[in-house]
Amino acid sequence: MPARSKPFLGPRNIVVAIAVFAIALASCSTSRPTVEEWQPSWDRVVTGIPTESVTGENPPRELCDETLAFLRDTRPELSPTPDLAVDDTVKDWFDIAEDAFFECPPRSQQVGSFSDAYTLLSRLEAEVDLVLDMDRRS
Repeated sequence: MPARSKPFLGPRNIVVAIAVFAIALASCSTSRPTVEEWQPSWDRVVTGIPTESVTGENPPRELCDETLAFLRDTRPELSPTPDLAVDDTVKDWFDIAEDAFFECPPRSQQVGSFSDAYTLLSRLEAEVDLVLDMDRRS
């Protein structure tokens, strides 16, 4: 008579599988901050970059380096956003701002100058503000 093999999913293995699944599920779900919790950090970042009049078209390298460091330090504070609808917009805002201040002055196809960068940043800021205003009202 052949030896009976142990079932793969015995009680202990089931408990381990459930625990692993629960941990994986918890790591996938992200708790989003409220608009009130998130907004001050967003405002600080948006107002923390130099204005277009200060930057000009060819700012000193030190100004760009300081701004780039500021952007890279503050970016993690803004993820996750309060609303899935602005996740990509905030990511795009940071990508454009970081590209502009990394190149100093920007020279990419998307952002050919600081003027282009500030125009795009302003448009993205307006999109974020619109969604946050709708969230506050609901």
